[in-house]
Amino acid sequence: MMLLTIFSFIGVDAWSSAAWLGYGVLAGVVVALALSSHRWLLLYLFGGMVYWLSVEVIQNILSGRPTLSELSEWHSYVIAMGISWLPLAVWVLYRALRYDDVSQSVSQQRELEAARYVEHTPVYDDDYQPRFH
Repeated sequence: MMLLTIFSFIGVDAWSSAAWLGYGVLAGVVVALALSSHRWLLLYLFGGMVYWLSVEVIQNILSGRPTLSELSEWHSYVIAMGISWLPLAVWVLYRALRYDDVSQSVSQQRELEAARYVEHTPVYDDDYQPRFH
């Protein structure tokens, strides 16, 4: 009965036994993952939650604008996801443009370092027989 009081804000009293079982299994999997050596996977889980929370915030801001309020909920989610992908697109474009400059300078540096070294291995004829074998 205490759980019904604690979780009354999410309507726990209306949950079926299947919902209790599902959420119990989910909580067990999260705890087992936290105690295992693969706990880094929880970062992906929480990262996805933070990303979707940011999409929800952007969608909420868009739906509050009078000029965009006549859009359907689906369209505002699509626009919010597009806006959330803009930083990724800018980062990829930055890396793509920077990679050409970096790769040219790295290859020039490697050529300069290779020119400094002289190979010191002797060159032998095909019929060379080593003295000690």
